[in-house]
Amino acid sequence: MSFRKVILSAAVLVAATGAVRAQEVLAGADFDTRFDNREYANNDFNESQTLFSARLTPYVGIEWERKNRLVFGVEMLQHFGQYNAQGDRFLTDIKPLMYYQFRTAAVQANAGIFNRKELMGDYSRAFFSDSTAFYHNRMAGFLGRYVSWRDKTYIELAIDWEGMYSEQSREMFRILSAGHYTTLPGFYVGYAFSMFHFAGSKLNENVTDNLLLNPYVGWERGERIGLDIRAGALFAPQRARSVDHEWKKPWGGQLDVVLTTWWGLKVENNLYLGENLQPLRNLVANPTLGLTYGADGLYAGESFYATTEHIYNRTWVGFDRRFFHDTLQVEAGMVFHYDGTGLGTQQVVQLSVAIDKVFHRGGPRHRHGIR
Repeated sequence: MSFRKVILSAAVLVAATGAVRAQEVLAGADFDTRFDNREYANNDFNESQTLFSARLTPYVGIEWERKNRLVFGVEMLQHFGQYNAQGDRFLTDIKPLMYYQFRTAAVQANAGIFNRKELMGDYSRAFFSDSTAFYHNRMAGFLGRYVSWRDKTYIELAIDWEGMYSEQSREMFRILSAGHYTTLPGFYVGYAFSMFHFAGSKLNENVTDNLLLNPYVGWERGERIGLDIRAGALFAPQRARSVDHEWKKPWGGQLDVVLTTWWGLKVENNLYLGENLQPLRNLVANPTLGLTYGADGLYAGESFYATTEHIYNRTWVGFDRRFFHDTLQVEAGMVFHYDGTGLGTQQVVQLSVAIDKVFHRGGPRHRHGIR
């Protein structure tokens, strides 16, 4: 999508909102910039690299009955130091956001192309790595959710269509679901689930079914110092139908401990003990002909979960706090990764801004925070 077409589309939508008096006009913007330096020379299951990017997503739309929204936005991404397809440094990529949303205090439904932040489920890094969460932050499909804020209970279901069958791309879609239920005060149970259909293209007919289930139980306390302790299982049945029809069923257990303070200090440790959850990552379909299975896009989760040493430990120490009515979030920390072969380090700095206003006949109505 060219930048000129984006501006023209936005102008058409703004003109349309002004033509209908019953609706209210909304406008906002999300901004994120992330520095991510990874030093994994001592690890066997991930690669060293430095990622530094910024993303701006302005949007406009209409709202009616305070329950319905129709939104159009533009995601503009720049990888610092990288040329785009036209050979300049203006923008690395431009992608649209366009969706309808129905939202009440208890129910939400989205349809179209929307931000991954709309998900409420707690999907571990076995589902989505830090890179996936930042660089693939749009979803194309549907989302439905029910929430009971009184007891912190929710359940959601979403489908994300990631690829269309053609000569250039595979047919890919992902079904996601998550739930959380508070039992006794402080105690909770929940789950996260993903089913990824990684089909073939006209040039590569390999097809894979990739599932991941994470049931968990936990205990948390809040106030000025927060503590969250969670134990769960990770079960990843999967099969490469074009290579063999046998289901691989790796599994393991994970213990998460998160300590937070009201002034922003955060310490988090994630310990995984179990089998390689990504056994198809480096699969060769036909060694004689030198054909690879082509599973590079099969796993959205952290590559460290491909460890064959039956252990992966991640420790995050740093600062994480929101300011100005939750419109600004600053995160900075050091991460230590141990995959059974060595210790790697990661330095992360991320700044996120989210601004949202609804303009009605009585003046602008502010809505602060990450939506």
